[in-house]
Amino acid sequence: MARIKPSIRSTETYTEPNFLRLYTVAGTHRTPTARLVTIEHLSYEAKRAVPGSSGWRCETIVDGEEMSKEDALFIAQAYARENDIPVIYECHGETA
Repeated sequence: MARIKPSIRSTETYTEPNFLRLYTVAGTHRTPTARLVTIEHLSYEAKRAVPGSSGWRCETIVDGEEMSKEDALFIAQAYARENDIPVIYECHGETA
Protein backbone atom coordinates (compact mmCIF):
# COMPACT_ATOMS: atom_id res chain seq x y z
CA MET A 1 0.00 0.00 0.00
CA ALA A 2 1.29 3.44 -0.89
CA ARG A 3 2.22 5.84 1.89
CA ILE A 4 0.14 9.01 1.97
CA LYS A 5 1.78 12.37 2.59
CA PRO A 6 -0.89 15.02 3.24
CA SER A 7 -1.08 18.73 2.56
CA ILE A 8 1.74 19.57 0.18
CA ARG A 9 2.33 23.13 -0.95
CA SER A 10 2.78 24.07 -4.61
CA THR A 11 6.37 25.06 -3.72
CA GLU A 12 7.10 21.66 -2.16
CA THR A 13 10.38 19.97 -3.05
CA TYR A 14 9.64 16.35 -3.83
CA THR A 15 12.00 13.79 -2.34
CA GLU A 16 10.49 10.80 -4.13
CA PRO A 17 11.32 10.17 -7.81
CA ASN A 18 8.02 8.34 -8.48
CA PHE A 19 4.69 9.34 -6.94
CA LEU A 20 1.05 10.26 -7.45
CA ARG A 21 -0.18 13.76 -6.72
CA LEU A 22 -3.84 13.87 -5.68
CA TYR A 23 -5.35 17.35 -5.72
CA THR A 24 -8.95 18.17 -4.82
CA VAL A 25 -10.76 21.49 -4.61
CA ALA A 26 -14.29 22.32 -3.46
CA GLY A 27 -16.99 21.54 -6.03
CA THR A 28 -19.45 23.88 -7.67
CA HIS A 29 -22.41 25.53 -5.99
CA ARG A 30 -24.68 22.89 -7.62
CA THR A 31 -22.84 20.01 -5.95
CA PRO A 32 -21.04 21.40 -2.88
CA THR A 33 -20.25 17.94 -1.45
CA ALA A 34 -18.43 16.84 -4.60
CA ARG A 35 -14.90 18.02 -5.33
CA LEU A 36 -12.99 18.63 -8.53
CA VAL A 37 -10.22 16.04 -8.62
CA THR A 38 -6.91 15.87 -10.47
CA ILE A 39 -4.60 12.85 -10.13
CA GLU A 40 -1.16 12.95 -11.75
CA HIS A 41 1.63 10.39 -11.91
CA LEU A 42 4.98 12.17 -11.67
CA SER A 43 8.28 10.38 -12.23
CA TYR A 44 11.87 11.52 -12.61
CA GLU A 45 14.55 9.84 -14.70
CA ALA A 46 18.10 11.12 -14.50
CA LYS A 47 19.27 9.30 -17.64
CA ARG A 48 17.28 8.05 -20.61
CA ALA A 49 18.24 6.44 -23.89
CA VAL A 50 17.79 9.75 -25.75
CA PRO A 51 20.43 12.32 -24.71
CA GLY A 52 18.98 15.44 -23.11
CA SER A 53 15.63 13.82 -22.31
CA SER A 54 16.15 13.40 -18.58
CA GLY A 55 13.82 15.12 -16.14
CA TRP A 56 10.28 15.00 -14.77
CA ARG A 57 7.44 13.31 -16.62
CA CYS A 58 3.80 13.95 -15.72
CA GLU A 59 0.94 11.68 -16.78
CA THR A 60 -2.55 12.92 -15.90
CA ILE A 61 -4.80 10.10 -14.67
CA VAL A 62 -7.88 12.18 -13.73
CA ASP A 63 -8.28 15.78 -14.87
CA GLY A 64 -10.77 18.02 -13.05
CA GLU A 65 -13.47 15.37 -12.57
CA GLU A 66 -16.22 15.84 -9.97
CA MET A 67 -16.23 13.18 -7.24
CA SER A 68 -15.96 12.80 -3.49
CA LYS A 69 -12.61 13.03 -1.71
CA GLU A 70 -13.04 9.39 -0.66
CA ASP A 71 -13.61 8.23 -4.26
CA ALA A 72 -10.55 10.18 -5.40
CA LEU A 73 -8.39 8.55 -2.75
CA PHE A 74 -9.77 5.11 -3.68
CA ILE A 75 -8.81 5.65 -7.35
CA ALA A 76 -5.35 6.98 -6.41
CA GLN A 77 -4.66 4.04 -4.08
CA ALA A 78 -5.81 1.48 -6.67
CA TYR A 79 -3.65 3.10 -9.38
CA ALA A 80 -0.65 3.23 -7.01
CA ARG A 81 -1.01 -0.47 -6.13
CA GLU A 82 -1.40 -1.51 -9.76
CA ASN A 83 1.62 0.53 -10.91
CA ASP A 84 3.86 -0.01 -7.86
CA ILE A 85 3.98 3.69 -6.97
CA PRO A 86 5.23 4.13 -3.38
CA VAL A 87 3.82 7.53 -2.39
CA ILE A 88 0.62 9.52 -2.83
CA TYR A 89 0.87 13.24 -2.04
CA GLU A 90 -2.48 14.79 -1.12
CA CYS A 91 -3.45 18.43 -1.36
CA HIS A 92 -6.99 19.65 -0.73
CA GLY A 93 -8.03 23.20 -1.62
CA GLU A 94 -11.10 24.80 -0.11
CA THR A 95 -12.18 27.15 -2.90
CA ALA A 96 -12.81 26.58 -6.58
